[in-house]
Amino acid sequence: MNKYYLAVDGGGTKTDAICADANGAVIGRGLAGPTNITTTSVGAASFNLVEAVRQAIENVPASKENEFPVLVMGLAGLDCESEYEEAYKILSESLYHYNIKKFILINDSLIALENGSNNPNAVILIAGTGSNCFGRNENGETAKTSGMDFLLTDQGSGYAIGRRVLREAVKSYDGRSDKSLLENLVTEYFKISSISELKKEVYNPLLSKIEIANLAYLCSMAHAGGDRVATDIFEKTVNEIVVMVSTVVDKLNLNSKPFDCVFSGSIIMLPYMQEKVSWLLKEKYENINLIFPRESPVLGALKIALKEFTQ
Repeated sequence: MNKYYLAVDGGGTKTDAICADANGAVIGRGLAGPTNITTTSVGAASFNLVEAVRQAIENVPASKENEFPVLVMGLAGLDCESEYEEAYKILSESLYHYNIKKFILINDSLIALENGSNNPNAVILIAGTGSNCFGRNENGETAKTSGMDFLLTDQGSGYAIGRRVLREAVKSYDGRSDKSLLENLVTEYFKISSISELKKEVYNPLLSKIEIANLAYLCSMAHAGGDRVATDIFEKTVNEIVVMVSTVVDKLNLNSKPFDCVFSGSIIMLPYMQEKVSWLLKEKYENINLIFPRESPVLGALKIALKEFTQ
């Protein structure tokens, strides 16, 4: 029997899937749209998962001897039991024709942490389209902050930055603040003549979380141009991220212990964010070990899948 292991990282922007053989060698990869069912439709999430897995197994030789013992999926937006039950039902049913023996669904922060650290004392900060922070300690205790999606949390995320970009562009236009480069960058992005036309672009139809998060790169452009407003947005984002991490560290009593802090997501990987957050956390915790994984978080899901096989 030829065994192949599947791993998936289901995010609010994209879904990354890999297929590996029994030795852990990756033989295929798939990429599709989002599978976070709080930010996309159920139908789209199911389709994107199936498509990502389909691509990942394209290189598996056709044979009746093939078996998929387990698929481990880390899913963004999976923060309570009811969300788990709903997502498990929807996503597992969409995969029925692949004959996967076991489907393990967990929060995406767990696979990102697994990808970055083997330390029992470790914290993972995810700052991408959305944001959250999760940690564990040697006593088996866990703690988290944020992770209740964009209306309730997501401070320090691409969405939070994008939303401020829109608001600051309007303030620049109507005179409530000094002129900002964001005003022109937003008009150019939406191909409008002035901010007076922005309302239609934002509300008709209403911009999604992902579309607003995509505006974060305008803040990077304005910051690179020396814009004070953009720099202020980045400074506030840094502070939000540090508060998220510090709260988890305090809850787990890691302040005086050596611990890993793993970073994941497009926002924390921005050079300014990475440098400033790193400096502030090192100032606060002398025993912190900062980790910026080069590999995708989906490999954390693969590690969990292979552990499942060896148990």
